[in-house]
This record gives sequence, C-alpha cells and structure tokens, in this order.
Amino acid sequence: MDIYPNDDFPTVSRNNKTFVQVCASKDVLRRKGTRVEFDEELQIAIFRIGDRLHAVSNICPHNHSPLLHEGEINAEDCTISCPLHGYEFSLTTGKHTSSNLSHVEVYEVFEEDDAVFLEKPEPKELDWKW
Repeated sequence: MDIYPNDDFPTVSRNNKTFVQVCASKDVLRRKGTRVEFDEELQIAIFRIGDRLHAVSNICPHNHSPLLHEGEINAEDCTISCPLHGYEFSLTTGKHTSSNLSHVEVYEVFEEDDAVFLEKPEPKELDWKW
C-alpha cells in the first residue's frame, strides 16, 4: 500500500512532535511494508511485527533506492532487508546489522482508535552525491 499524505491529513501533537494520521490500523499488514511518501526524497516504510509498528526511512542508503517497504522482514531479529542488494537494517535502531557505516532514520509511529499516526518528518538537505 502506498500513502501520499497532504495538508488534509489529520495531525496530533504529542511530546513536542507532530504526528500525521496516515491510514487505518487494518491497512498495515503483517509481513508486508506500507510506504508513506511525503515527496520523492522523503519516504517512510511502516512495518507491523506482532502487535507493534515500526517506521524507518524507505530509502536504502546503499544505492539510494526507495525499496525498503518491499524488503524481507525478519520478525525474530526485527530487521528489514533491502530487496535490491540485501542490506539489512534494524527496525528499532535503524542501524545496518553488520556495519556502523550506514543506517536509516527511525520514526515514531503509534496506533490509536484504529488509526496509524506517523511522526511527521522534517524536510532534509540531501547529503549524497552521484
């Protein structure tokens, strides 16, 4: 499932952060990622493992590929593998599982009243070059 939030999506404030209501709880399936695309460079992948949601940048830093939402979820280790080259990241910390050289951003996400709320990301300057 792909979601494209806009200014009409409901927001709530919690702990000095803004959260966007992005979908219904039933829309985030087990064993499958959900992509939330704010713009081409700012995408977040949401995953359900057990009864907990996890949200990380959808863009793999290895090849700047927006594919983590299509990756293989390892529920035991709470990791996601990029489908392009197999880079594996922790869904709780965002760290690459075998190197300290790369990571993905982690975002807060929660469910309330059968809705999913995602921390609204701040736009960022790109720090990668071709």
